[in-house]
Amino acid sequence: MDPPSLRTGSLALLAGGEMEHQFANLSGSELIPGAFTQASLVISNAGTVDLSYQLDGAVNATTSSTAADRALSSALQLSIYTGMDQKACDDDQPLSGEQLYTGSLGASASFAAPRVLRAEPAMATETLCVRVSVPSGAPEAASGGKMALELGFAGQQR
Repeated sequence: MDPPSLRTGSLALLAGGEMEHQFANLSGSELIPGAFTQASLVISNAGTVDLSYQLDGAVNATTSSTAADRALSSALQLSIYTGMDQKACDDDQPLSGEQLYTGSLGASASFAAPRVLRAEPAMATETLCVRVSVPSGAPEAASGGKMALELGFAGQQR
């Protein structure tokens, strides 16, 4: 009797078409209480096997550490949606589609359930709309703080 054959594959999760994507338009110091900024992010399976992926933390990775930066990080609210038109997201239209995450930044930020991206017959993609906002009741100390949003994603073979 012949042993069963084993099939191997590759696992590759891309954000914005890259292994490490920079959110240039979600970084800076323009956020003040009551303001928000948002941008689309395309997540894709560039491997040969189906995968599930999960948000694995969201942090302010600014290289400075001023009191304003810390106050801004504490006040920031993150919202991630899927199913929204990419252009509408990039044009700062109201969030729509399926809410995947809403809450503060932190290492424990995650979706309620993993998302699945198939590998075949073609590379599967999912467009996320990522919004960072400062609630209107946030302390004035958050004004002028700098933010460099860093989202972590973890993928595993399905």
